Amino acid sequence: MTPDSDFTSIPILDLCTLRTNREQLLSELQGALINVGFFYVKGHGINPKLLEELSSQTVKFFDLPLDEKLKVDKIHSPTFLGYSSQGNEITKGSKDNREQFDFANELPDAWTSNRPIYERLSGPNLWPTENLAPDFTSTILSFHQEAQKLAEQLTRLVSECLGLHPNALANEYLVSGQQNRAKLIKYPSVDQLHLEDGTQGVGAHRDTGSLLTILYQANDLPGLQVQNHSGDWIDAPPIPNTFVVNIGTGLAYLVHNVVAATTHRVLNPPPGRGPRYSVPYFLSARMDKKLKPVEGIPKEILAKRPDNVITDSGHQFSHLYADDPGTYYLLNRISSHRDVGAKFYPELAAKYGIELGANTGY
Repeated sequence: MTPDSDFTSIPILDLCTLRTNREQLLSELQGALINVGFFYVKGHGINPKLLEELSSQTVKFFDLPLDEKLKVDKIHSPTFLGYSSQGNEITKGSKDNREQFDFANELPDAWTSNRPIYERLSGPNLWPTENLAPDFTSTILSFHQEAQKLAEQLTRLVSECLGLHPNALANEYLVSGQQNRAKLIKYPSVDQLHLEDGTQGVGAHRDTGSLLTILYQANDLPGLQVQNHSGDWIDAPPIPNTFVVNIGTGLAYLVHNVVAATTHRVLNPPPGRGPRYSVPYFLSARMDKKLKPVEGIPKEILAKRPDNVITDSGHQFSHLYADDPGTYYLLNRISSHRDVGAKFYPELAAKYGIELGANTGY
């Protein structure tokens, strides 16, 4: 790829085209996957009223008193599900200026000490009380269910556009009932931050270990930026009734890196604009199976593999990535949320050299 052919905007794909010209949609999807690694999707079939209610419930949750949000802080659970206060998460060694609430499809707390430690990540959500946040839980879980369906549909289309059977990836790496995560995020505007906080909403990163991320930008503020192959930052502004979809490193690995797991970041909103809200959903590969690149992608598609991509410098614990994806994922959670790691996983953190620090409280 030459600088002249590098992407300067994020393509928009309309899933309604599947009914009128499937081959066109698959061709557009292949181009977006190989050349960009990001795309907008419209015609997704998710009810706009649900998305409006999701936006409303997101704002209402973050407007709750801090002491109420702290009652569902993820420090109370080894799953890393729950609330994180402003500046709690770390990306590439620097704090992210955002509040967030992590949630997933509901699963019981079934882990026992004779099971792999990463299975402790799966379990129940932490929810605010119904009287403080009426309709919150039902709205969030309804969105999760719809995002799951969309993610699975997109995974089949990804396989198909790369010359594979539509279920080539899903049959091997998705398990019915597995727990996939999502989060509500609030990014304060820069005038709501201290000077020493900087303006890193989320530092430059790739989505490690996941297959697909589906992002709903819940209000009209800018912030998301995608790094093209020349190293330039390209804005991905909100477009009404669309999702932004990007490829995770897990999917890129499974298809011989013919698709791009593209580096991206989020900047805090400009002064005077108020906070930015977003809701990403992450479809992950099963954690109990080694990752192995799939066979059967045609040579002519493999030959389109992008080269000379400028991206972030890699992902930590990469030596575990393919052979032990469950431990790899858990270690990344510990590294990002060191207070939870210090409370529930201190021995594992020490084994892999994660410095939990004295400011975690544990």
